[in-house]
Amino acid sequence: MTTKVARLASLNEFDLNIDRVYQPRSKQAVFNYTDGLSSEKYLFDVLSNAKDLSSSSPELEAKVVDWPSEYHLSSTRANLLRSLDLSDVNRILELGCGCGSITRYLGEQEHIQVDAVEGSPSRAALARLRCKDQQNVEISSANFNEIDIPIGEYDLVLFVGVTEYAGRFAEGLDDVVALQRLLALAKSACNDKGVVLVAIENRLGMKYALGASEDHYASRYVGLDNYPNSEGIRTYSKLEWIEQIEKADFSQYRLMLPFPDYKIPTLVTGESIDAASFRKLAARLSSRDYVNAFSVGDSLGKNEVRVWDALAQAGTIADHSNSFLWLMANDHAAIAKLLTSDVSSFEAPEFDYQLDKVNQPQIQDLETSADEMLIEHLNAQIVQLQSHSKNLEDKVDIMSNSVGWRLLNGLRRILRKNTL
Repeated sequence: MTTKVARLASLNEFDLNIDRVYQPRSKQAVFNYTDGLSSEKYLFDVLSNAKDLSSSSPELEAKVVDWPSEYHLSSTRANLLRSLDLSDVNRILELGCGCGSITRYLGEQEHIQVDAVEGSPSRAALARLRCKDQQNVEISSANFNEIDIPIGEYDLVLFVGVTEYAGRFAEGLDDVVALQRLLALAKSACNDKGVVLVAIENRLGMKYALGASEDHYASRYVGLDNYPNSEGIRTYSKLEWIEQIEKADFSQYRLMLPFPDYKIPTLVTGESIDAASFRKLAARLSSRDYVNAFSVGDSLGKNEVRVWDALAQAGTIADHSNSFLWLMANDHAAIAKLLTSDVSSFEAPEFDYQLDKVNQPQIQDLETSADEMLIEHLNAQIVQLQSHSKNLEDKVDIMSNSVGWRLLNGLRRILRKNTL
């Protein structure tokens, strides 16, 4: 099993580094994406000391202190995929696995072999740490735009919170052209019955229309204005996605709606849900602004459900859902097997942190931060190796003073051999 799981690594002749992450042999350009040095250091400390690393770990949820830690440690992250039936899925390619919260859930399906790729070396190391006890998961650190992907081998290819960055990490390409290249890449990796899954925000989402900050630009109405000054980061509306999916030559697709969004979903439903059923389910939804301490529900007098109800009556929930979960393929049955339920509802954990300003992932020149993080990580590894070395020295000292060791050493000298 391990050899087959590592197919992507062997195809690209990757080496296994000290973190048990596969990486290219040649030096790669710095991948400028991070939650910030302090956030990733905190996550490293939490994952290093945790006994329960599972996707539903109460121990990890107890360590949530801010939005970045909630995003990586909350059990709600995996609800996006808990709504799917993965029983017939055997091989998965996850492109852009981040710090491994989704990867962890995939690996818990023990019949599935998972290849996960992450551009940031520090985040790939955190993903490996989250999945350190899962033999069916392999993590590679590389820009997947620049490596060879196995052709026709996967039952499911995932982009969870990734395609919006298509233009940012594909040098010289227009946003839409870069997106098409990603979809073509994923399609080529699928077998005949393979499915491509995309989870992404909706630029016309309800919370944006009500004044919430755009998740990536930390400014209001950027998406509604269709990104007039795009920095290679772009989300799309429902109709724009349909156009892109058909342009990528997928003959079949289904749209599911995660609420309040794909990041921390407590409800995943099909777009055809009737207004009455949706109103009951939406009563406990609360959309959030992840950049500033602003609650969409509070801005409506805690009556967000009224807005959703109005959209449901107008038949436009899908047009203004905060996020999308797209499934696309060339085999209708393959999508149908994944979507055995049209509605999935989950309990939402409660966290008591409050911040005036929420820490957002940073896309900038990270040479210094990357170096600092690498040095800190290497220092931690050195301490660990020193500890192992000290234990070994103690054992050698005990052995060298034993009668058996002295007899063997004397015999070695008589025979003039270095070893026996």
